[in-house]
Amino acid sequence: MHRAALGVILSYFVVTGGNAADAGSCYGVSDADARAYCLARAHREPSGCYAIQDSGMRSSCLAEVRK
Repeated sequence: MHRAALGVILSYFVVTGGNAADAGSCYGVSDADARAYCLARAHREPSGCYAIQDSGMRSSCLAEVRK
């Protein structure tokens, strides 16, 4: 479930370029970890990654947001 959600989120950001203006669409994501990932990426805030329960997804989030 988390891998699929992560794939959807990453695909979305590749297509849209992912910025703070896209953060509103993150609230429509039903999976809490995927939503936190989306928001952290949209706002470019590594602190948002710590809300992710799945350790692998959290690590991916931190790596992506800190770029």
